[in-house]
Amino acid sequence: MLKFPKNFHIGASMSAMQTEGKGITEIGDLTFDAYFKENPELFYHGVGPDLTSDITRHYKDDIEKFKYIGLDSVRTGFSWARLFPDGINLNKEAVKFYHDYIDEYLKNDIEIIMTLFHFDMPLWAHELGGWESREVIEKFISYCEFVFKEYGSKINYFVTFNEPLVPVFEGYVGKMHYPAKDSPKEAVAQAYGIFLAHAKAVKLFKELKIDSKIGVVYNWNFTFPFSDSAEDKISAEIYDAYVNRGPLNIMYNGNINPIIIKTLEEYNITPFHTSEEIEIIKQTEIDFLGVNYYFPCRVKTNENVKNRWALDQMHIEIPADAKINPFRGWEIYPEGLYDISIAIKKELNNIPWYIAENGMGVENEDRFRNENGQIDDDYRIEFLETHMSELKRGLDAGSNCFGYHIWAAIDCWSFRNAYKNRYGLIEVDLKDQSRKFKKSAYWYKELIENKE
Repeated sequence: MLKFPKNFHIGASMSAMQTEGKGITEIGDLTFDAYFKENPELFYHGVGPDLTSDITRHYKDDIEKFKYIGLDSVRTGFSWARLFPDGINLNKEAVKFYHDYIDEYLKNDIEIIMTLFHFDMPLWAHELGGWESREVIEKFISYCEFVFKEYGSKINYFVTFNEPLVPVFEGYVGKMHYPAKDSPKEAVAQAYGIFLAHAKAVKLFKELKIDSKIGVVYNWNFTFPFSDSAEDKISAEIYDAYVNRGPLNIMYNGNINPIIIKTLEEYNITPFHTSEEIEIIKQTEIDFLGVNYYFPCRVKTNENVKNRWALDQMHIEIPADAKINPFRGWEIYPEGLYDISIAIKKELNNIPWYIAENGMGVENEDRFRNENGQIDDDYRIEFLETHMSELKRGLDAGSNCFGYHIWAAIDCWSFRNAYKNRYGLIEVDLKDQSRKFKKSAYWYKELIENKE
């Protein structure tokens, strides 16, 4: 059994939208509500975001289960649309709910890390132009200011954005998130707005002198060229600049990669910006970094493609001999956690950081249920053990990693996939919202008890 230091956090992650659903208080519509109403057939088994894991009604029992496993920390988040359903008026019931929710974690000696934005764009904000709108950015900053002042004394770690570019790529290029467009120019404008909103939130947090820390959670799909060819090496560098290190460095310390600037100019998709905004972005300085890691990206150059923009020149390809999660089609590469550990140590001044998400989604987990009704998810235990072993190797090499969070604490609703792929240590039965520990929960409990 692996041994981590006593002060090393071992916990789990979730998000507001993926666990709360409509919940027990008023909440404004999200873009995913609109997406589901317009295209319910796109969502697995027609399950939309209304109910999810219904944690606003079950949180006391859920937190009791988290404590039994031994989780010393949990990341979830605030819902902007719950606190400000129309973008103007504060929902006092929601304010009380989040106080009660956070207090329940603290009563059970579980540290709570709260995310401010996790793919849950209020529909009113989208209708104003989304992150391209300066009005939306200012409303986001007002929301942040309220949260910092109202809850700052209870929370040691705030996260501005989770996987900030996922809703951009999936919503404006990949057609998986709302508004399901294919418009690189709009994607770039939305991404710039997120960078600006992040920078302004960090600036405000520092000015308020909140006695806690602020950071961002970034999905770092560690990148390699698919082959040793010069073309693949160049493509991997461009891909990394756009998808990994480029955006991450902007949110880490405001440094904008020249590759990004050059490519945006070349394709005539440079977003509107002002010198004052760029200066705010350049002054960004986060206190910690969260990393979500599920799989690596091996970049191969496309042949005979008429390019509209840089990322059309390449694609991700998995080697024939790679280990695969057949349920997601993702490569399983635990060594990526060691690679990330060393990269952070060398490239990001060994900033304090933690694994904010890492886990294995599996379809139809019912087939692994034993005679006692428990899901025997040995595949998840193997995934966790191999990945945490590589993280421990990075820790031993001097990387300043302070924790590991599995995705997810409980089975969560996922965007369009709903409950197709289950990730939780705890199973959620959608028929009656009952919860059961999976085998992995007991393994995780033993791992935590084995800290030294």
